[in-house]
Amino acid sequence: MRQRRPRTETGQDCPVIAETPETAPHFFGFHDVSPWNPADDRLAVLRVEGDVQGLPGGSDLAELCLWRPGDGAIEPIGATSAWNWQQGARAQWLPAGNRLLYNTLTDGRVGAVLHDADSGSDRRLPGPVGALSPDGTFSIAPDYGRLARYWPAYGYGGSAAPASIDEKAPADDGLWRINLGSGEMKLLISIRDAVAVGSASPPDAGHFLSHAAFSPSGRRLAFLHRYFTIDGGFYTRMLVAAADGADPRIVAEEKVSHFDWFDDDQIAVWTRPGGGRLAAARRSGLLANPLLRPMVRAARKLKPGLKQAMLGEFYFLIPVDDPKSRRPIGQGQLEQDGHPMFSGDRRWMLTDTYADGEDMQTLILYDMEAGARIDIGRFRHDPGSDDSDLKCDLHPRWNRAGTQVCIDAARHGTRQCLILNVAPVTGAAALDAAPRVAA
Repeated sequence: MRQRRPRTETGQDCPVIAETPETAPHFFGFHDVSPWNPADDRLAVLRVEGDVQGLPGGSDLAELCLWRPGDGAIEPIGATSAWNWQQGARAQWLPAGNRLLYNTLTDGRVGAVLHDADSGSDRRLPGPVGALSPDGTFSIAPDYGRLARYWPAYGYGGSAAPASIDEKAPADDGLWRINLGSGEMKLLISIRDAVAVGSASPPDAGHFLSHAAFSPSGRRLAFLHRYFTIDGGFYTRMLVAAADGADPRIVAEEKVSHFDWFDDDQIAVWTRPGGGRLAAARRSGLLANPLLRPMVRAARKLKPGLKQAMLGEFYFLIPVDDPKSRRPIGQGQLEQDGHPMFSGDRRWMLTDTYADGEDMQTLILYDMEAGARIDIGRFRHDPGSDDSDLKCDLHPRWNRAGTQVCIDAARHGTRQCLILNVAPVTGAAALDAAPRVAA
């Protein structure tokens, strides 16, 4: 693909056309699913009390609401204590109808609710949801109780830990598959089996699996295997397996961050070439040497452009059957990690940046055909906290038609969901009923 310097827009071509009311904080969560229903006329959002300042515990409730930006109405449909600031309650619409899945917590046990927005009825499921299969028949999720121990920002406070919580790489925990029709649950991939794939991992580290995501057809499943290294950082391995968990293989490792499937055979991920000397040094704990710690701290504080130049960090498009033939996306233009999501036609990669030195976050469209970056908005980050576990990332998400984008923004001391019209840039046909800003 052709590369060139970014074409920067003022943001006026992608105006904010709707915003949740500032009467309470609202947000959705991660960038890997769309909050819009299949008809594109309602969005799932979470509404929380303004006094929830830290990581939510088992007694902190969030209301699941349906937001109609066309008339500004917000309708509560349920409440849950199975949520966090980063991924919300993993609310996801089934591909047909108006049925919404989200996680719940009852007496320390994480389950899920399937809500029918047309009838108002609920059906409870015995286990949690994480990544919904494209056909809407089953979901893959980690044990959120294990995440609450090893990575609290992505677990659920108040959820019971599994029996093997103190085992570093248990054989009876990992990614769980739940059949949405029957409620049957089974262990799809164990942590022990994931750890055994490829390069050696330290046996005394606490291992966990997370961030499962299906390829567009549902034929393949990507997920992350993570543990903390002695130097205090994450070591991450991205694995891809068949949808039934068979044939797991390493696609990227060492530094692996946010990703999205481009098609069934290629995945876009922020990473750097792994498996070499740096990876081996981190696995062995060499970087925890007191003599090297100042260098490690300095490297972590490098500006994005310098870190990219020195360490080779990029968005890479990686063929899962031939990971070494990866190629960078937006070289010289996309200089830092963000939260990517492809448009349905794969023409556009939507992403963002973390807050810069002026506390501003940039919203970006990258044209995969023209090789051009277009900045479509700048938003002030006002989280009221320096804790990275509580930060409010934009986490941009497409609507079904590819005409609008929804983000979470922390402005005026509260989190709100904003919708932008991106049709003037993408050329997609505008929806018949354009939303208006909620009063």
